[in-house]
Amino acid sequence: CGGNLTAPSGGPVTSPNYPSDYGDNDLCEWLITVPAGSTIRLTFDSFETEDGYDFLVIYDGASDSAVELSRLTGDPQSVDPITSTSNVMFLRFTSDQGVTLSGFQLSYTSYATYGK
Repeated sequence: CGGNLTAPSGGPVTSPNYPSDYGDNDLCEWLITVPAGSTIRLTFDSFETEDGYDFLVIYDGASDSAVELSRLTGDPQSVDPITSTSNVMFLRFTSDQGVTLSGFQLSYTSYATYGK
């Protein structure tokens, strides 16, 4: 699961098996790269993971050494759009053993930042 996403806009991006439950011990990583001079906006259609154990972490850059924008976990919730400061964003989904739920579905769009 995971991969490199390079289209200016894309999706859906989903947890494994969505809308069925994801698996135990999943590790998925996505690198989103849009044209230089743009930012990335993630929009969530749904989100539900085991609270405190299964996470979607979103980084403002090309790897997990970048600034963490958001660490999402928990019951069904509405997630506000998340926007990067550059043209690259890194996402990592991890699950432990035990409870599995439907996970998440999101899409992304790039926005040109020229002249700002």
